[in-house]
Amino acid sequence: MANSATEYLRITDLHAFYGESHILHGVDLTVNRGEVVTLLGRNGAGRTTTLKAILGLVGRRSGSIVINGVETVNMPPHAIAQLGIGYCPEERGIFASLSCEENLLLPPPV
Repeated sequence: MANSATEYLRITDLHAFYGESHILHGVDLTVNRGEVVTLLGRNGAGRTTTLKAILGLVGRRSGSIVINGVETVNMPPHAIAQLGIGYCPEERGIFASLSCEENLLLPPPV
């Protein structure tokens, strides 16, 4: 377990649903301040659903999602965004004139 002084995001036993379909089955993840984390997997592995669940953009979710010390699993998406979490799906929001690193550095630090 990471030191709470360095921990920014902690997901514990996350389950997410689209309608009656149980998509995520007990995801655990910790991200510390300053880390860059990549979710890898084949199509249908749950990468996008994990991100949407963190932001409250799935129909139903359970477990624990703590962002900067605040439990968010029952918060609406706009309140979660105010904690500094964002989502840019697919190629939207990417600036072609910038390098990969420059695009990644665009969001303000929280």
